[in-house]
Amino acid sequence: MRIDTNISQNLTSDEKEIFSVINQVIEKYTPSTQCFAVGGWVRDKLLGVPSDDIDIMLSNISGEDFAKLVTKHIGIKDAHTIHSNPEKSKHLTTAKAYIPLSSGKVQEVDFAQARQEVYVPGSRIPEIKPATPQNDAMRRDLTINSMFYNLMTDKIEDFTGKGIKDLLTNTIRTPEDPLKTFSDDPLRIWRVIRFCAKYNGNIDPATYQAMTNPKLRDEIKQKISKERIGVEFVKMLKNPNPDKAIQLLKDTGLLEDIIIEAVKGTPYEGQLAEFGMNQENPNHKLDLWGHTMEVIKGILEKYQEAEPEKRVSMILAALMHDIGKLYRQIWGESKSHPGHRSYHGHEDESAKIIELILKYLKIEPYIQQVSNLAKSHMRPHQLSRDEGGARALRKFIRQMGEISINWLDVFNLAVADAHAKDVIRDPNTVNEYQDLERKLQDALISLSPVPDKPELKPILNGNEIMEILNIKPGPQMKEITEFVKELKDENPNITKEEASQKIKDKYQNNGIKQAGKKEEKKSSTCPRHLLNAKIEEINSLFQEKKYYEILTIINQLREEYGNDDNVIRLLAVTIFKLLIRDEKYRYNDLIQYVLDKAQLNFFDNILCSYVIGILLLIETETKDEIIEEIARRMAKMSPGTMRNILDLLPKEIFRPELKKKIEGML
Repeated sequence: MRIDTNISQNLTSDEKEIFSVINQVIEKYTPSTQCFAVGGWVRDKLLGVPSDDIDIMLSNISGEDFAKLVTKHIGIKDAHTIHSNPEKSKHLTTAKAYIPLSSGKVQEVDFAQARQEVYVPGSRIPEIKPATPQNDAMRRDLTINSMFYNLMTDKIEDFTGKGIKDLLTNTIRTPEDPLKTFSDDPLRIWRVIRFCAKYNGNIDPATYQAMTNPKLRDEIKQKISKERIGVEFVKMLKNPNPDKAIQLLKDTGLLEDIIIEAVKGTPYEGQLAEFGMNQENPNHKLDLWGHTMEVIKGILEKYQEAEPEKRVSMILAALMHDIGKLYRQIWGESKSHPGHRSYHGHEDESAKIIELILKYLKIEPYIQQVSNLAKSHMRPHQLSRDEGGARALRKFIRQMGEISINWLDVFNLAVADAHAKDVIRDPNTVNEYQDLERKLQDALISLSPVPDKPELKPILNGNEIMEILNIKPGPQMKEITEFVKELKDENPNITKEEASQKIKDKYQNNGIKQAGKKEEKKSSTCPRHLLNAKIEEINSLFQEKKYYEILTIINQLREEYGNDDNVIRLLAVTIFKLLIRDEKYRYNDLIQYVLDKAQLNFFDNILCSYVIGILLLIETETKDEIIEEIARRMAKMSPGTMRNILDLLPKEIFRPELKKKIEGML
């Protein structure tokens, strides 16, 4: 890697102006102070990479006091002080000054005093002591981040003696003994991986050996908050070479640790095989990990230039699209290849495990996209095998939009999956999916979609259907609505008049009640004695805090008696009671089922009241105005129930302002 140590010749006019102001302050107020630009700014300047992230380290004055001198000197508002907060891994009080420049820009500059961090064994919170610049350099995470630019001499200070050399050779190592560095802050293991991948570097052997130390891996679980790990993980995926970072997470055992910890207390605990397992399937020449890495590489080819959040979602989906195959309970013998293994339903298990992992890492905003991508990635394979006609292609595009994902993202994931059965792509498979993409693009054009909106507009909405058939909301609406959608799948040019006539012919002329006569797997009524026994069992499990067992029971009730109004109410009440304990008991399929039922039963005050509680508590796609409309109706019909539900909500909810509005209705 090429670097230029003559930083003073490469300063921008803004940087020269900032450093001139700082030197003036030192000369006027604190002439004994040594002052350095530190951290990532120095590294980036050496590499010729522009950087706006300017951190200033001072030898003998606090950052807060020096920042006040700067603001006093140039006559601007006092600096913003950021106080130490060990619980948030903020161990030192620093200060930010916002310096107006002659270019018109306002530059944010961070000020802090040189320090040592002394860790007591067993504690993740260090004692902070003033230190020399040399001491400060040695306590940092990596040698390439430990170089300072001396503002007084315009020289690089490489106090570790290794920073410049390591930057030249692309070596990633810690300034001190890596065991000590990682013991002080185990998150630095993640940072080593991130920087190694970002610069496509090589980890120093002693540093790598320490990273795999089982004791340090245990300390990550005990000392480091999941939020900090999640932040590092997302940064890895946004940086260059995320595939290298993921491989290092696997090689060091950190990925395995995350999976094991994330599924604790769920049916998956102790039931997952290792990611490197042989797939025991003639269609796959690679083990599961080899296949997964090939899928990731395929996705990176497609999404290298995508906006960062989209790229993160697609890489996560590629990493975990087949993670459900690890679940031993779904393994079976292949009917088409006796003696080999099948994984029927693995995509559904993948979606559930993804939700657990992303919740564990506190990166919930990615859950919906990533889990839906994984759950749907087999759909294009089916279209390819069945040589789906235009109707099936349009239905696929439409259904992907209904779960808020772009059909093309699902298709690209499926293509990467199909290409990754071996390290060498099968030309026939390539041609097969290129042909399928052409057909899908033609199907999309026939639907006349709104640009950048994955969900397609139906030919008739719910209100129009009820008006045409002269019916009220009820269970039959779901079937009729789906029938209307399928009319457009069949004929994308169908008019409102034609669709109206077709639903009249199918439902009105045969009696509206027939709308609900579609063959139903679920029994309509749960025997009273069984329902009472299940309620008693659920109450007992709540007392024993066996919450995952409760989820299993109510899911079974839904599958067997999901059309029984009493069962639906029990589902809503139980889901609400689980979620107020902890959102980790969120089971999206159950929640969506209850929400769908509430839409069809507008006047069921118990069901709708508890659904409002659920919608206030957690993030969903339901719009505030819809929740408010239902709440207004429930406030009139069942104010006592609504008041009880609002009282049960915890302080931290997703929609606190809407809760206040509803309280005002009661």
